[in-house]
Amino acid sequence: MKEETSDTLKKQVYDALFSDIIKGAYNIDTILTEKFLMEKYGVSRAPIREALTQLTGAHILASIPRQGYKILQPSEEELIEIIKFRSALECSFLENNFMFINKDCIRELRASCADYAKCPANDFMSHWYCNIQFHLKLFSMYGNHYAYRLLEEALNIQTIFFVQKKFGATMDLHLAFVDYLERGDIVTAASLLRADIDRLLVPANPPTPVEQNK
Repeated sequence: MKEETSDTLKKQVYDALFSDIIKGAYNIDTILTEKFLMEKYGVSRAPIREALTQLTGAHILASIPRQGYKILQPSEEELIEIIKFRSALECSFLENNFMFINKDCIRELRASCADYAKCPANDFMSHWYCNIQFHLKLFSMYGNHYAYRLLEEALNIQTIFFVQKKFGATMDLHLAFVDYLERGDIVTAASLLRADIDRLLVPANPPTPVEQNK
């Protein structure tokens, strides 16, 4: 990786490392060391350490004393908590800030849906990435930087879980959501947004049938 200005290099290292993590380049049991990452990305210790610190703060990595860093493996319980948090956060912000969404915003959201439609049918990561970009694009329109970072962090953790479990991501409700949003029907739009987020609560294993008394 070419040496550039300090801030630019830090961002490049962070982006490259995070991209490799979510693409499954590292096994979940891999211990990442500063020395290994310095050699892999061809940079000095400082930007590697900065990237590791950021990813640890975002709950993507965990520091193991005297060993290195391990990719965190979110549990299904943590995933449920994140989804419920997202549902409350995204829907409440929509209901309280919908008046700031103008025609240009609607066009951008439709463009995001169009990007999803272009993804190859079997490209899991592209579908999930488009899904993330749609939700972040919508939330960015509210202008709350702190809440945006919280949502971004939650989506990052979800990404790790979905990559590990190979879950799919669909945007079937996004176009309908944009249609109702454009009409000004915020109640229906919020219901569709909540349904889009909550659909990820479907359990990985089928439920055990209840035994009926004979």
